Amino acid sequence: MNAVQDRRTRRRAGRYTATLASVTALGLTLGSLTGTAHAEALYADKQVVSEGHVDVFYVDVVDSAHTLVAHTAAGNVAPADLVIQAKPSVASRTVSATIAGLPGWKPQGGTYYLLPQTSQAGQVFGGFGHSPAVAQGTSVTYDLDSVEGPGSFALWQNAEDGPNVFLASAEGGPKSFTSVAAHEHVNWGFTEQGEYRLTVRAAVTPPGGATAQLPPVVYTFFVGEELPQEPTPDPGAPATQLTVTGLAAHYHAGGVAALTAVQTPPTGEEHYHWFTRAAGEAEWSVVPGALTGKYGFVVRTADDGREVKAVLYDHDHKVIAESAPVVVDVDDHGNDPVNGPTITTTLSAQEGVLAISVAPENREVDLGALTLNPAADRYTAAGALKPITVTDTRADNPGWNASGRVRAFTTADGQQLGGKYLGWTPTVLSASTAQTVTAGPQVASGFTAGNGLATWSQLGTAAAGAGRGTAQLGADLSLEAPADLAPGTYRALLILTAI
Repeated sequence: MNAVQDRRTRRRAGRYTATLASVTALGLTLGSLTGTAHAEALYADKQVVSEGHVDVFYVDVVDSAHTLVAHTAAGNVAPADLVIQAKPSVASRTVSATIAGLPGWKPQGGTYYLLPQTSQAGQVFGGFGHSPAVAQGTSVTYDLDSVEGPGSFALWQNAEDGPNVFLASAEGGPKSFTSVAAHEHVNWGFTEQGEYRLTVRAAVTPPGGATAQLPPVVYTFFVGEELPQEPTPDPGAPATQLTVTGLAAHYHAGGVAALTAVQTPPTGEEHYHWFTRAAGEAEWSVVPGALTGKYGFVVRTADDGREVKAVLYDHDHKVIAESAPVVVDVDDHGNDPVNGPTITTTLSAQEGVLAISVAPENREVDLGALTLNPAADRYTAAGALKPITVTDTRADNPGWNASGRVRAFTTADGQQLGGKYLGWTPTVLSASTAQTVTAGPQVASGFTAGNGLATWSQLGTAAAGAGRGTAQLGADLSLEAPADLAPGTYRALLILTAI
């Protein structure tokens, strides 16, 4: 047993095991300052905070004048002297249907990075407010002048009706908000790894007093596991280093892994091959079709411990650089699903159509080619699931409920299509004599509204006292994809559970 397998065995040994539920899957082809990090090179002259409480936007009174700073456990810090680090190992999150609605955000199933509004171990607990020296009842208006960075930024609080967005870098997102609170905590979210520079202004209005416009300041956030550093001359080191980014702390079966190869320094070459090998294997296997700096794939339970690496080539197919392997961690928290057939869909770059193929041994579902609808506002395709069998031999005959969901589709180069775009109409194909089985309700594609199959949807159910036996369930599938869908072969995993 290798180290990865041993780690997984020990971790899973303590998990709760359900005795009355069976789970299966159908594959579809879709520092606090006391612990301040030591900045190297690029941030050597700054305080780098990677965990603990920080009031990022903080108005204080200095020499009888209001000033905008950041406030840490050790006191005030000028924004120019501070870097707030979000480490992907603890900050990585999967975009939910709710979070996908943030301005400029990734589609459902993608990966983003979060400094949460609730205190969590190993993360920055960030907020805003003002010091006791500021008069009670003072209002502060914060304006976001600009954001420089590799992705989108948003600032929001969780609410019953969804995110209450204060600021967002994307076009059309809010760029200003006003607060009289002396202390608030919020979510700080970023869509990509890298450095973000937020230019912020504050206007302070004391009760009954005149508004003071404070000069703009720049806050720096760095999303990444290791701090950037200036290249150190080393005659024995390769001229270009290749690093794989985007690996989540762990994945669920049916989720999407979206990896990116990063060149340091850039070479201008874009000819890649990606390689994988399962835990315990000695030989690497090349990934067909993954020829760019991005590699996306649907995660299966068997991918736990799988290693992935990228290799960069020049125009003569000579190796320029090879990344260190990254290791995929699959953890369904004790409810490990059995993986089933896959669904594949392909949009031809030349013809602009999407086709869905069938794998051998009926392991895939063919929805046909995606074609533009008469209104030319979306691609559509349809097909049917192969029979899904539910067998119940429990003596107490409590009945059962079979449900399914699709997290997301992805292409080999990382293009994604949310699972909400897939809908179904379940059917009962057969049932034992003593069974009473009812098909689940129709779930429409979420192209215009709703979540489609991105959330758990009932496939079929049997009433208590009438569930023993074997039933076969099916479903007519309907896919509606945006008209600007990128060409590629999309794969996803439909997860099924029977309880």
